[in-house]
Order: sequence, then C-alpha cells, then structure tokens
Amino acid sequence: MKHASHTGWKFLAAAALVSLLGVGVVMGAETSKDTDKKPAATVNGKAITRVQFDRQMNGVRERLLHSGHLLSDVELRDVKTRVLESLIDRELLYQESQKRGVKGDIKAVDNQLAQFKQRFETPEAYDQALKSMNLMENTLREELLKNSAIDQLVQDRFSKGITVSDEETKAFYKDRHELFEKPERVHARHILVSVKPDATPEDKKAARKKIEEIKGRISKGEDFAALAQSQSDCPSKERGGDLGFFARGQMVKPFEEAAFALETGAVSDVVETDFGYHLIQVIEKKPPETVPYEDVQPTISEHLQKQKAQQKVEEFLTQAKKDAKITRTAVDEL
Repeated sequence: MKHASHTGWKFLAAAALVSLLGVGVVMGAETSKDTDKKPAATVNGKAITRVQFDRQMNGVRERLLHSGHLLSDVELRDVKTRVLESLIDRELLYQESQKRGVKGDIKAVDNQLAQFKQRFETPEAYDQALKSMNLMENTLREELLKNSAIDQLVQDRFSKGITVSDEETKAFYKDRHELFEKPERVHARHILVSVKPDATPEDKKAARKKIEEIKGRISKGEDFAALAQSQSDCPSKERGGDLGFFARGQMVKPFEEAAFALETGAVSDVVETDFGYHLIQVIEKKPPETVPYEDVQPTISEHLQKQKAQQKVEEFLTQAKKDAKITRTAVDEL
C-alpha cells in the first residue's frame, strides 16, 4: 500500500557492486573479440576495456530501471561520461594502492563471495548463473579484491586521523534542521476486503457486504487484530493488520484522510480505495517532532567525517589526473 561533475570513488563503488553481484546483469571475462575493440580509456598504460565500461553501464541501467527511470539521450551521454570518469578514478586509486603495497582483504572478499553464493539454492544454480553471465569466478574475485584494496587505501590515507568538532556537528544540525524534523505520524492496523480492478457490480456488492459484516462483529466486541488475521486480504494480516507508523503521503489519499482523522483506539467507517474496502483502527498517533541533537550527534559526526575524507579523495584524484597519462574514447563511440 505504501506507495558531468566529478563523482569520485563512491559513485563507482555503488555501480560496481550492482554490476559484480547483481543477478541478471550482463558481464564477464573478455574474449579475443572484446580485446580487439578500442579501450574505453587508458590510465598510465593500463587499459580500461569496453567490457569493463559496459559492465558498469549495465549496473547503472539496472538500478535506474528498478527505480522506473528511463534515460533520455542527453542523460545517457552524461551518465556514460560519469561512469567513464569513475572507472578512471578507480584505476588511479587502485594504482596508488599498489604503489603503497595495499593488497586488499582476501578474507572479506571470500565472505562477499560466500554471501553471493547463498543467493542460489544449489552449487549448480550458482555455476549456471556465472555461465549465463559469461563470468569466471576468478574475475569476480579479482574485481572485489581491487575494491577492497581501494577501500583500505581510502581508510589509511584519507580517512585516518580525521576529526569533527562539536561546533561542526552543532552547526550542521542548525543549518540542516529540516533533516531532523519528523512529521505527524499514525500507527494503524486495517482489514482489507479486496476488489479487483475488473470486478463486476455484483463482486463489489459482495465485498461491501463482507466488510459491513466484519464492521458489525467489531461493533459487538470482537478483536480487530484477530479479525484482520482471519478476514483481511492484505499481507499485513499476518501481523493482525498492523501497518506500523506512516506519515502523510505514504498511503493512498482516502485511506490517509480517514486514518489521520480518527482518534486513538477508534475504528473507521468503511473506506473505499482502489484496493477495495477497508476498516482502519488507529493504535497510536505522534505529533510533529524534532529529533534531539544528542540523538543524532554521532550520525552527524560520521557523515562529516566521510564528507571530509571524500574531499581528500577528490583532491588527490584532481592532482593524479594532472600527473597521469590518460586517454579517453569519445563518449559517443562507447
């Protein structure tokens, strides 16, 4: 019911993880045909292949499709540029990690692979998934190990020793106060008698009769949660119809209006939505509130530490790109 700037290594890390571990993403080891293609870029003589570029683009596309976003031609060109620059950033950071003798955490990589394998019911299903993606496990391991080496480099060179003062966290809390404001919320449960979009008038009449009968049983003293478990068509029936807390804008309008209008403990009249007919019981209501500074100070401090580390990474990459020998294939050719 509830309904082309420099991006740094974090943008790539998210895309890489989706690409490397996302089921259904096309990826794999390079074939002789792939290596015949002009590299997407070279960094100090190290090629970033078209396969690597396509791998990351597939990961980004997958995430955008899941969020319902289709790229326009202009957006696609911008995303390609950002992905290519992120791959270059990653290669520069990896080369720096190797200069400093950072090897990556093999045990952590093994754990990541083990977690990935657990998504499959059998070892055969796992092998088939790798085969369908034209991927060798050693390629996957190598890429994860590179990510681990970069993470260690960032932690050791850019994050270590960063401090955040009380003045800084307090200033952030004051300047971004809207982040810590909670709107009015309602904790409710409901009973749904569903009605299909193509329901006949007779079907609707039968559903309405059923919800009215349930309403009558509640009026006579039967337990709302127990009736939700036995009569509701919503998956929330397993929790006695409990929907938890929700704010305005999270439910369909008729449901929201009825829930916020009820007093605590009260049961609504029959509410009709596109899902069908509902009865709503309000369990608790919370007025708008501001989260106290003391409760969020650790989170703010962690955020500011990461922000400072990211700034250091970006400063390093800006200089590294000036010092490195980098060639790029035109985005329109990728």
